[in-house]
Amino acid sequence: MNERDYHDRHYEAEAALFDTPLFRRVHDRAARQFLHIARASRAHRILSLGCGDGSIERRLAPHVGTIVGVDISPVALAQARAKSTQFANLSFEIAGRSQGDFDIVAAFAFLHHLDDAAIRDTLHAARRALRPGGLLYSSDPSRRRLVGLLRGLVRKTYERYHSPDERELDAGALAAMAGEAGFSEVKTGYSDYFLGPLAWLAPGTPAWLASGLEALDSLALGIPLARRYASSFYLCAS
Repeated sequence: MNERDYHDRHYEAEAALFDTPLFRRVHDRAARQFLHIARASRAHRILSLGCGDGSIERRLAPHVGTIVGVDISPVALAQARAKSTQFANLSFEIAGRSQGDFDIVAAFAFLHHLDDAAIRDTLHAARRALRPGGLLYSSDPSRRRLVGLLRGLVRKTYERYHSPDERELDAGALAAMAGEAGFSEVKTGYSDYFLGPLAWLAPGTPAWLASGLEALDSLALGIPLARRYASSFYLCAS
């Protein structure tokens, strides 16, 4: 099964997963982090790679100029359009068709679905799509993630929610690729400790518990030695 077929099937069968208390918090935080780190505003035109059903893009729409979300899955794009009719500044396209200059190219949990050669191609394409002074922002699962040690205990669920080509990435290696693609200022940081993986593994977590788990996750991200083993990292490059 290829990536497109996997995601078509996933969005047909698992769409409700993204409307659970934990996932709402994960996507709320992802949007806040992006707005803060990328300093995105209503003056900016944004291209979002691998947008899925547009959950994060809908959270960003009230705060930015325009957003164009792209994805390889027609099923995901149909859901994104149906859920986003209230946002005149938000549109969705099949991957490969978007044109024009952008202030920011975002890739929320997207690059780790690609092999190294495809990542390099994507970084070069993002560079070309950006206006002078533009910014690339990405977030992906980390190869150092501490929660990876528990993978064997949840193998069946892990395989259910992971596509054929999905993998964890090394922040340093991705930063080096961004430099090779022509980005001169590259920084990385940590964006999630365990909340993201838990949203996949325990979708039934009640809302009253989700807030406490997010607070605990944020606490872990603030501990210098511990955060090196966070589940996800972000990259910001210009």
